[in-house]
Amino acid sequence: MYSVLYGSSRITLTSRSGTRLQRSELLLRDPGLRHRWAGPPPVLLGREEVLATAWREILDGRPVGFHGPCGFGKSSLLRNLASGGRRSAFVSVGRTPLEDVLQLLVDELYVSAGPEPVKYSGPVCRQLVRHTRALIVLDDVPPGSRIPRQLADALPGCVLLVGGEQPVLGGAAAASRLLPGLPQDAAFDLFVRSLGRAVRDAELPHVRRLLESVRGRPLSVRQAAALVRAGHPAGAVAERAARGVRELDRMSAGRLPGPERKALAVLALVAGALVPGNWVAAAGDIAYVTQALLSLHERGLVERPEEDRFGLPVCLADSVRDMLLDAVSLSATVNGLADWLERAHDGGVHGLMDALDGVEGLVGLLGFAAERAEWRAVVRLARVTEAALFAGRRWQQWKEVLEQGEDAARRIGDRASEALFSHQLGTVAYVEDRPGDAAARLRHALQLRAALGDTEGAELTRANLTYVEAFGPGRGEGRDPDWRALLRRGLLVLAGLVAVVAVIAAVRAAVAGAGDGDPSPGPQPGSSGTVAGGSPLPGGSPGGSPGGASGPPVSFSSGPGPGSEGPGPITGGSPRPGGVTSSRPGPGPGPSRSVVVIPGPSRSPGSSPGPGSSPCCSRGPVVSRSPSVSVGPSRSKGPIIRRPGASSPGSGHDGDGERGDGARGGDGGRGDGRLPVPQVVPPGSMALLSGRPPASQPPQRALPPR
Repeated sequence: MYSVLYGSSRITLTSRSGTRLQRSELLLRDPGLRHRWAGPPPVLLGREEVLATAWREILDGRPVGFHGPCGFGKSSLLRNLASGGRRSAFVSVGRTPLEDVLQLLVDELYVSAGPEPVKYSGPVCRQLVRHTRALIVLDDVPPGSRIPRQLADALPGCVLLVGGEQPVLGGAAAASRLLPGLPQDAAFDLFVRSLGRAVRDAELPHVRRLLESVRGRPLSVRQAAALVRAGHPAGAVAERAARGVRELDRMSAGRLPGPERKALAVLALVAGALVPGNWVAAAGDIAYVTQALLSLHERGLVERPEEDRFGLPVCLADSVRDMLLDAVSLSATVNGLADWLERAHDGGVHGLMDALDGVEGLVGLLGFAAERAEWRAVVRLARVTEAALFAGRRWQQWKEVLEQGEDAARRIGDRASEALFSHQLGTVAYVEDRPGDAAARLRHALQLRAALGDTEGAELTRANLTYVEAFGPGRGEGRDPDWRALLRRGLLVLAGLVAVVAVIAAVRAAVAGAGDGDPSPGPQPGSSGTVAGGSPLPGGSPGGSPGGASGPPVSFSSGPGPGSEGPGPITGGSPRPGGVTSSRPGPGPGPSRSVVVIPGPSRSPGSSPGPGSSPCCSRGPVVSRSPSVSVGPSRSKGPIIRRPGASSPGSGHDGDGERGDGARGGDGGRGDGRLPVPQVVPPGSMALLSGRPPASQPPQRALPPR
């Protein structure tokens, strides 16, 4: 079982029947910054000037971009800059959606504070990454991608470093440079280092001609050196290179031993993806796969940016794929990988993490099978890939893989797989705040599983459907609310309006009745008092202002208002009058309103009025409305947060764990975990606050003695 916390839900991958949704109240801790013990950056021959220029722009806070054909060393240059001492995050974009790129950046920069991984929403990911002010390195950005521009707008304070075959940065403050080949001397030094010996005098003219033919392309230089080291004459290699760099690719892959040939064929199926060695071994049924992959790396055919990550550059795929497809079959590769991944799935958390290491290759292989209409292979790959993507919290790609699997299952009539994919897509719709779609997906999955006699799967789907119907509609501003939720919301708003009208009428009637029969003397015309902060009260009115009596229905109880611990000052040293406060939420999805009722001070026998106060008490209650923080259970996407050392109401965090307006003092929030101090509005002052002159004061009537 593997669980991920998202908002107010715990999503658990219970079995091969899909995920289970459960309500979760979690203690959310801020993730800690990841501390990396990175070694010195790799040495790049002939790139000293390029590196110095790039660092000047990075330190100035300007985005930096490099573009050029495959094999000219963009990835090596970006990795060198990423390990240059500044906090950085390196992500290979490829076909990864924006939301998953943000999650990968968070994983690069932070470590989870709790035992269970947390999937953050897009706004929270942006805030976490923005907080680090890091160097964001994006490699393998496809042409026309909008991700760099979107991240530049969403992450102010961070610096972008981008690499791709085509320029993707633009504007006056951001320009992409074409990365040239190595200078002649640097290319010669790289050839000698890759050759492992000195160049003989007879080889020197051929080597010079070779380096001119490949235009200082580092990948071709390494390939040519490996061919000469393997026994090919330098003249023959230079002649093949003069025909084009693809000739060197074919020459390098032409005479490989069996294990190396099979390993390269597996990597050719998922060109551009970096996968671990055990992934390649499972896909190709290769023994001693590490030695084969290291040999391919020395030949300049395979890149190895990390200790156990191997991949075939995209630019080599077209050159070698057709030559190597006979070394492995697609069905054998899919079956080998699926068996290995199913064992990893059964192994629990560590097994899913092992599967996640090669998830880029799985997505690439899935696309390769779909291009060739191998629908059974697509279905089996999708079943094992979706679990790894869920565990890695790459949920946009998770959704895409599920949709591919569902389409393939329908094509071949695999109703059991279709039910699984529909069940999982219901979970995706729920976390995307589309409860109507989630319920429809789950009902379809339940119907299929009931028809197939899948008791365990049907029970799981039925439980999720019950959960979605209980907590789904109305839990937030969903992107696709159904008509029932809209009708329910409309009825609530209508009921709230009716309640407001009733309260206005009741308060006016109460004030009128108090003016006729209240035995206590009212305030004298022109009297003034003191409000919170020591400001004088304007001339009062026994009836108050017409605008001051409106508000939602309230319930009253004796005692101090929220946030107080007994009588004491409110603000500015003003005495806190005894009163009551109701924070009952009003209609509609907006923030709740609290109604503060402050009775006038009563005079005891022998007491004297305080300075600046009226000798008589006020006739009626002073009613004002101020925003309050709702403390009820949240139905939004965000978690129910109980942070240590701070009370939940007014904590300044919204449902996603993101700091809301309350942290900045907006919307009545204090930002310190306490409810906002209610604003005391004296009688007759609501008209002044709204810009209208106060109503005329009726004359006071002398009350006859009893």
